[in-house]
Amino acid sequence: MAHIANKIDAKDKKLAEVLSGQRYKIDVFQREYRWQRTQIEALISDLSLGFLKSYKDGDSIENSNSYDCYYMGPIVVCQDEKGDLSIVDGQQRLTSFTLLLIYLNHLQKELNIDDNLSFDINSYLYVKKGGKKTLVLNNDSRNSTMEQLLVEPNNVFIDESITESLESNQTLVSRYEDISILLPFEIKKAEVLPIFVEWLLHNVVLVEVKAYSIENAYSIFETMNDRGLTLNPTEILKGYLLSKIVENHSENEDKAEEVNAFWTGRIQEIKSKTAVDSADLDFLRSWLRAKYAESQRMKKVGSENEDFESIGTQFHTWVKNNTKRMNLKDTDDYYYFIRSDFDFYSSLYLRLNNCKKQEIEEFRDIYINEYYTIADSLSYPLYLAPISKIDDDAAITSKIQIVARFIDRYVNIRTLRSKTISQSSIRNSIYEIVKQIRNVDTSRLQEILSEELQKQLSGIDVHYSILPMNNSGYYHYFYARVLDYLNTVDDFKSLLRSKKQNSYVLTRIFSLEDFGNEFDEPTLYAYFNSVSNFFIIRRYDVEQYPFEGTVADKLTFLQNKDYLLGMDINGISSALNFVSQKDNFIQNITKKIWNSELGF
Repeated sequence: MAHIANKIDAKDKKLAEVLSGQRYKIDVFQREYRWQRTQIEALISDLSLGFLKSYKDGDSIENSNSYDCYYMGPIVVCQDEKGDLSIVDGQQRLTSFTLLLIYLNHLQKELNIDDNLSFDINSYLYVKKGGKKTLVLNNDSRNSTMEQLLVEPNNVFIDESITESLESNQTLVSRYEDISILLPFEIKKAEVLPIFVEWLLHNVVLVEVKAYSIENAYSIFETMNDRGLTLNPTEILKGYLLSKIVENHSENEDKAEEVNAFWTGRIQEIKSKTAVDSADLDFLRSWLRAKYAESQRMKKVGSENEDFESIGTQFHTWVKNNTKRMNLKDTDDYYYFIRSDFDFYSSLYLRLNNCKKQEIEEFRDIYINEYYTIADSLSYPLYLAPISKIDDDAAITSKIQIVARFIDRYVNIRTLRSKTISQSSIRNSIYEIVKQIRNVDTSRLQEILSEELQKQLSGIDVHYSILPMNNSGYYHYFYARVLDYLNTVDDFKSLLRSKKQNSYVLTRIFSLEDFGNEFDEPTLYAYFNSVSNFFIIRRYDVEQYPFEGTVADKLTFLQNKDYLLGMDINGISSALNFVSQKDNFIQNITKKIWNSELGF
């Protein structure tokens, strides 16, 4: 057995092959699922851009055979003597792909995809082996949550008694909701979705590294993650800038040592205060895009990366190739680029990051935005672009507030009009705005962003009485914003979802029977499943809510508990009347929060 135990296999595999006919145990070392919105956003963005780079209007599933592949990198598995596999490295990605497939499975049904074009996605989620049917990624502590997402993703009950997996289960639900928001609208079309699913299953490729002993598997894992001191782009950029300071000027070595120490200290500060290892990369990309990028890739198959994309992939190389545009000519230019420009904008980045983490009165919009917003790779360039080093603190504060208010309104107006805010869908328009607002004064900034909001406001008003509750994560946030506007509580965060006993949960108000039978079934279900038939109610009050009571019982309970948002229920005798009145009430509030007086 020794020769088998020491054997290692490595093979390219399509995602469909990885998830077909095999049950994976999740090793205890890899048990928790910890991906955050940032990682899911990056995955969805990369997959979407990879697919849309090849897709053309009018393509059929057969065309996907010629599309470019997308390589996801390696996963490490260990096969025991019985042939069972455990995942040593890669379960975060495979779990995320599973969540994406679950969402695509529901989307197929929502779009009524023809049977000939739809996929049996369950065959990539479940496996029957040894007379036992289980999920492909088999983990007893979170199987219940995954299976509930498969059946009813908007009504998942997490068993809080399983404390060792509570964080993972909550994260699974949150990342599923992120996927439902982030997948671009261009892919959520009946004519495109089957092609995307085909491409995802057969053109997304992973390298499976298989070991036959746990010792070898861990050795591979450690080698892949810990060995070597490869310089990241930040270090490469620093090295290039320092070399230009001392180039042909040996007397500048003291200057180079000074800025080296300053750069290193500031990068460490960025990582420490953001608690994100890659925050230095995020900052440098945001800064360079905000102040220098001009071009971006065209939406054509085979188009080459331009400024915005190149900065995202190899900003150190981009700087080296664009020194003239950045006015970097002599040694002093490079010195002050670090000592002045880098100092100013990295300090500003840290200030913005701090505003996202804690509620500061003059920057409250940033704090509230952070709970439902666009990608950091888009928001930070928006914040940094209009601010100049010559701005005084009052101008800087004003510009930050204007951009924060714009992002808040842009995000919510689009979402309420069923428009996506996924990075891949809005990045082109956001980057165009970044260029327009670069170094402008406050009045011009207001003018440009107001014009953009006017474009977003075009279209019919939202009617919440028939708008379907298809995203519980967003609409919990939506009702939190309504309650916050009405000043029902002091702390906005307390309105958001958590597992505390006094926290709020999104709850349906009326049952289907409460609406009677005077309308046809589709109309009744439209009101029953509408946004206006939901509220956020404190968890301990949900336990007392009269779900089996009459319409009058429910309205009385809501009134006594101050959940009616100041609505007048006198004369309301039916669930339909209430939902219709609540629709008008919420419309008025949301216009006050997001739609009115575009002049900021």
